[in-house]
Amino acid sequence: MLSRLKRLFHTFTFRLALVYVGLFALSVVILFGFMYAFATRYLENQAAEAVRERYSMLMDEYKQGGSEDLETRINEMVASDDEGIEIYLLISNKNENLAGNLEAWPEFATDEGAFEKGGRWLRFSIEGTRNHPGNITVKAISVPISKWRTLLVGQSLINVRKVEQVILQAFLASLALTLVMAFIGAVIMTKSVISRLSIINRSAHTIMHGEMSARIPYARGGDEFDELSQNLNLMLDKIETLLQSLSQFANNIAHDLRSPLNRITTRTEAGLRGLKEASAARRLLEKNVEDMHGLIGTFNSILKISELEANTAFRTFEPCDLGWIVSELVEFYEPYASEKSIRLESTLADPLVINGERNLLTQAFANLIDNAIKFTPQGGSITISSWTSEDEMEISISDTGTGIPKEFREKVFEKFFRMEASRHTRGNGLGLSLVAAIAGIHGAEIRLEDNKPGLKVRFIFPQAAKKEYSALQQSQPL
Repeated sequence: MLSRLKRLFHTFTFRLALVYVGLFALSVVILFGFMYAFATRYLENQAAEAVRERYSMLMDEYKQGGSEDLETRINEMVASDDEGIEIYLLISNKNENLAGNLEAWPEFATDEGAFEKGGRWLRFSIEGTRNHPGNITVKAISVPISKWRTLLVGQSLINVRKVEQVILQAFLASLALTLVMAFIGAVIMTKSVISRLSIINRSAHTIMHGEMSARIPYARGGDEFDELSQNLNLMLDKIETLLQSLSQFANNIAHDLRSPLNRITTRTEAGLRGLKEASAARRLLEKNVEDMHGLIGTFNSILKISELEANTAFRTFEPCDLGWIVSELVEFYEPYASEKSIRLESTLADPLVINGERNLLTQAFANLIDNAIKFTPQGGSITISSWTSEDEMEISISDTGTGIPKEFREKVFEKFFRMEASRHTRGNGLGLSLVAAIAGIHGAEIRLEDNKPGLKVRFIFPQAAKKEYSALQQSQPL
């Protein structure tokens, strides 16, 4: 589960979805930022307007009844303020508190601009009111109404702060919900895209393993993935046609040339019987026959590889014990290895049973062992070992020969490819190509690795040996 999530998080689709999550979250931040700025500005303007209205009422009272009526009116307004948000203060020129609900003139007030009749807009903080304990910001106006009196009328911004807190809480909740929903959407979208791409990848994997007739499923008139699948299928149809044409061309050449070569070889061998053993003509013709047998073997290999590549789904598969096949080949090649003082040993013990074609598997391992002996110097060693798990079975052939440089380990499976060091040895460059074709029809994998020194060839089968062997034993009658 963790590995699947890790793979999901590392996909390009998920990273792209996260970019959209970030953009969407940024849009939420900007939206709430505008809401916050608009709401606070609107509420502060409303508070300022309320302050102006109460100031006008008090000034009318002052003009009609003088300072005493103003003081009475201020105390009445303080008493009638049920919310406790109105701020009043009337002081004399000697800083005496004449009326209001402030004990003293605010010491640290911020000047926010001019007001009528020499007044100023102020912003300051107080230690709460009767209904709202705690630090409270106040927006007020200060106006000298005479030489002996200064009036301060204000309103606490407690309601503005409450709205700000509500907006902030709504923003945090909305942002969290947005991120969670966007993340879930990103995961769903990524899984959907991966699911569609997995169909294409599985089809491509099948085609790469030799099923050239396989195609990518799609719905006609569907989305862009269906359009991509349709175009890929058209491309695969064209490639398959070209490969079949090329393969048929090679097969025709091999068929057409093999028959004349066989006839020439037969006539030459018949002519050899009439020549003396020591004659120069006989030696020349024997070399020609040997070369023609090599050409015939090359054509046979080409035809065999073409047959294997064209028919990957064999119907004659049966349980085969690879341990028995390898042990027979080791016994067969031991004299050849002994001529070069090469130690050839096999450590295969348990039966290694898979479903396969016995003759083809024998030919594949024979080619690998033959190559190992061919490129291992005198006095070297070749070891054949195995490894099994629940899902895989591996047989490795390790030698102490010249090895293959890393940059050529993929190329050696190409038809007729031969490294410079092997051009003067017997062979036609088709041995490993044939091994690769046999591995392909068995769903196996071949890996070439450095044996330090020499080469290690790993033949990995997807079948579990123990399961195959158990199935074989159960199928046998008692």
